Amino acid sequence: MSSTPPCTLCGGTSATLLFPGNIGEDIGSRFSQYAYYDDIFRCDSCGLVVQRRRHDLDVIAALLKAEKYLDEAIGTLNLIEKHVQFEALIRLIEKHRGLSGVRLLDVGANTGVFLKTVKDRVGTARGVEPSREAAAQARSQGLDVQAGLLANAVLDDQAFDVITLFDVIEHLTDPGADLATLFRKLAPGGAIFISTHDIGSLLARLSGPHYPMLMYQHFYHFTPRTLSALLEKTGFRVLGYDRFLKSWSVEYLYNLIAKKWPDSGLARRFEALLSPLLRVPAIRRARITSPQRDFFLLAAEKPR
Repeated sequence: MSSTPPCTLCGGTSATLLFPGNIGEDIGSRFSQYAYYDDIFRCDSCGLVVQRRRHDLDVIAALLKAEKYLDEAIGTLNLIEKHVQFEALIRLIEKHRGLSGVRLLDVGANTGVFLKTVKDRVGTARGVEPSREAAAQARSQGLDVQAGLLANAVLDDQAFDVITLFDVIEHLTDPGADLATLFRKLAPGGAIFISTHDIGSLLARLSGPHYPMLMYQHFYHFTPRTLSALLEKTGFRVLGYDRFLKSWSVEYLYNLIAKKWPDSGLARRFEALLSPLLRVPAIRRARITSPQRDFFLLAAEKPR
């Protein structure tokens, strides 16, 4: 694994190059775009998939802090999409752990959609979010969200009964260290819930280098097996995982294309096809569901 550091999960130093990178030096505009990424490797020992990170942590942290969510149509639509998804995730969480009265921490809280959705069902709800804009928007709604990276957050040890990370673990530059931090913040018997995409899914295997979840800000790509192993290495006891379907409105997908695949011929053809349909409100609001359960929610607990 000459181009990557030792494996986060097993410490292995040999890896296979899955997909050569294509992002070049323009990470400022391509940080969150689909189809732009650096070299992606799979550990030969444990199978963990990791992207080479050519930029230092200060550069990555600055890009995360500068992420925008509210200055365009896609930002507003994204909030609606998140609310729909979070209701489904709450039902999965409650299969493992009741939420009534718990002290909850949401890592990667974004603009606070999940905290707003769940705050009346829990005892206390707090969040951490690297994007300054998103954290400020959450606080403007009366939510307790710290701006900054998890490593710098002011959080007491054993202060939470439930910790959530929704579509966050893949963004972490050192998920092992961050999970160790969260292990300390969780009370004995407390539970952690992590959602992410499955790099071993049929869609990922068929898409290869064109898999939509391959982007520069996704530094790690897990399967239920590799994420379970990382949690167990940190001291958690894995309770299980549930696969779930994601769905998106036609209007959201239309706006997503221009943002995530700019200057793409395929994107322009797709936009031309959808544009006249968006004039019909019923079609604009119609939801398209993923053809397979490409995402999973993994549950684990801190032993008493």
